[in-house]
Amino acid sequence: MWDEHATSPEIAAARPEIAVFGIGAIEQHGRHLPIGSDWIAVSEISRRVALELNALLIPAIPFSMSECHGPLEGTVWLKPATLAAVIRDVARSLREQGIRKLLILNGHGGNFVLEPVIQELNREYPFFTVVMPVEVWAVAEGGEAIYETATSEVHAGEAETSIQLYLHPDHVKPERVDCVPPLGREFLDYIAMDRISPDGVWGLPSYGQAEKGERDIAAQVQAIVRFARQAFEVLG
Repeated sequence: MWDEHATSPEIAAARPEIAVFGIGAIEQHGRHLPIGSDWIAVSEISRRVALELNALLIPAIPFSMSECHGPLEGTVWLKPATLAAVIRDVARSLREQGIRKLLILNGHGGNFVLEPVIQELNREYPFFTVVMPVEVWAVAEGGEAIYETATSEVHAGEAETSIQLYLHPDHVKPERVDCVPPLGREFLDYIAMDRISPDGVWGLPSYGQAEKGERDIAAQVQAIVRFARQAFEVLG
């Protein structure tokens, strides 16, 4: 793996074919989780995936489409067109230096602009392939459920709390407010989170455990690596 600590000549000598690029978010995560939860998680997942694929690791960007959390403090977002432009520029810069394959990892569920941008890049650039796995929330491992409340998980619930308890337990505050609104998650496309859940939580963070987060991260990395190898083999 090569990351921001490598020199340009080292990367040139290695000539990696694959780059891994994570998309994070800076947004409120209730009273108990840091605003950088998505960015922290996707950065670590991207690092582990890049290690497995012997790839160039591009530092995950912290900002993406978080406007639905905007009224709550600490949230910073990009417009869809801005995020799309960032993806295009990153892809173009990698292609021009000889990278042939780009794996994008989406660490934030609201980034609906990513798929059409990836389609455009794959049409526009021959001999350059961009892929992205579907949203990966590992709810099962070998048929065994990891999370008890997976169907209620939308934001800052059991899964995200478990991941932060595993990665950075000192970042998780003791006060966890459970909230499962009687609405579908599509309502986040219509109104801001503070009108749905004043505390900014949609899920059951009280169920969070570090051991679940460890299993989830391991399962996600395994699934992403398997997806990437199959996708690049098929698409070239």
